[in-house]
Amino acid sequence: MRAFGTATVAVLLWLAVALAIDRWLLAPICATCANALALELKVRLPAAELTYPPVSVLVLIVLPMLLLAFFLVPWRYLRSASAWRESFIHWCQPWFWLLVAVVLTVAGESLYIAVKDQLPKALTAVVDKFSITATLSVLKDYKPLSLTASLPGIIGLALGACLFLAKGVKDVLKLPST
Repeated sequence: MRAFGTATVAVLLWLAVALAIDRWLLAPICATCANALALELKVRLPAAELTYPPVSVLVLIVLPMLLLAFFLVPWRYLRSASAWRESFIHWCQPWFWLLVAVVLTVAGESLYIAVKDQLPKALTAVVDKFSITATLSVLKDYKPLSLTASLPGIIGLALGACLFLAKGVKDVLKLPST
């Protein structure tokens, strides 16, 4: 359980560091790069709305995946095909589990939409008070993709996030388990 907590802290720290890198390093040096493709998250709860401001996908996803690729290079066995294959499999795991998190979110929301009319109005009113919105923006003005999910989608995202942390981060970095 401690390794799962370590993976969670690592991801949360990366979200904070990515925001700082995007705002204080990338934006002043290359504003076009920072705005080329950005991801923004909004979580709406009954008592509050939490917003993770738009952050460049270059910093949020591409940079850590490049660092992971560098970390996974089999430096001792550069000529070994099996070592390279193992490294590539470990490098693909976070991508796969991120995709699983998105699929679980879409599946949860789709199932809710399909049965929403058969559910009691009081239940749907409570469920609709919760939402998460992920928006991709290109050069700040064009928003080609915006996904919104209510409580069932959030539950699917939380399950996918747990799988991402346990399988995509902890296993890849070989964090010790207790």
